[in-house]
Amino acid sequence: MTPSFPVLAVTGPHKGKSVCYVCESKDAPVVFAFFSQTGDEMAVLLKKLDQLARQHQDLKVVAFLIDGPNGQSWLERMAQENDITIPLNVFRKGTDDIAMKLYKLNAGARNTILVNVKRKVAANLVDVSADNFNMVADAVSKVLARK
Repeated sequence: MTPSFPVLAVTGPHKGKSVCYVCESKDAPVVFAFFSQTGDEMAVLLKKLDQLARQHQDLKVVAFLIDGPNGQSWLERMAQENDITIPLNVFRKGTDDIAMKLYKLNAGARNTILVNVKRKVAANLVDVSADNFNMVADAVSKVLARK
């Protein structure tokens, strides 16, 4: 079962508040994208994730910066400049956050993208890039097909 964890919402309906997206999504199909740092690669992937969410209205996509609150202004600017609608969040305690242990996230990985349905991980993808993003899209298609 996908463990619950609170984060600080930087954008979206819960902006500025602590929220648990695992709790909120319940059994719905959801993509949790964890990023170790801000930058061009994250920006490209956020755009692709946002596009994926727009293509599949019954899919929830949420992104997290594990580096912590220091990246808030970058995330806000990124969302505003690129019309990103998926919720962007930060781990409140950075790499010391409980979610790092709960999800066994590797702080050395550029990113970890989990595709979940009914609170179970259907795909665990690490170091996804723009070149192999189709892995995420394929995993989402499989999850939505059996939903």
